[in-house]
Amino acid sequence: MKYRFKRAETEQEFAQIANLNHAVFAAELGQYPTRPENALIDKFHQKNTYLVALDGDQLAGMVSVHFEAPFSVAGKMADPSVLDGLGKIAEIRLLAVDPAYRKSGILGGLLWSVFSYCREHDTLVVSGRQEEEKMYRNLGFAPLGPAVASGGAMFFPMAASIPEVAEHAAKWQRRFMRDSSAA
Repeated sequence: MKYRFKRAETEQEFAQIANLNHAVFAAELGQYPTRPENALIDKFHQKNTYLVALDGDQLAGMVSVHFEAPFSVAGKMADPSVLDGLGKIAEIRLLAVDPAYRKSGILGGLLWSVFSYCREHDTLVVSGRQEEEKMYRNLGFAPLGPAVASGGAMFFPMAASIPEVAEHAAKWQRRFMRDSSAA
């Protein structure tokens, strides 16, 4: 399979993003109620940049990033003023991979895309699912406070400095190159 990693641009891509968001964050995780239209638009949609992994024209995975306060991670922190000392922040939101692609290395390509897009910033912040805490720690993230509930899921507010993330970027780039050039 050959994957393309890029910024979302077309109406078809944005429609698939809304469907994947619903499938993962509403139907699978129970963070939001399910909707009859099977689509979920992020509350920060207007300020998000969506980085996607495509298999042909099919969305395999996506992540959104934005750089403007307010950051949703602040709502998951006992003391959001901690963010004030983190410099120029990029918030990662809505990391989702279609279940059919979860063992494909798509995650590496999406993470490389995030790093490439955000390298001019000082810190990445994320609300990481409690079940995925080990993965986030392995990526260089550290909790900014205890896990908090959001719908039926628990999330840790987490941050990683860009230099910490850079240590992992070579590994992500290798996965990105392998997955984007595989036959």
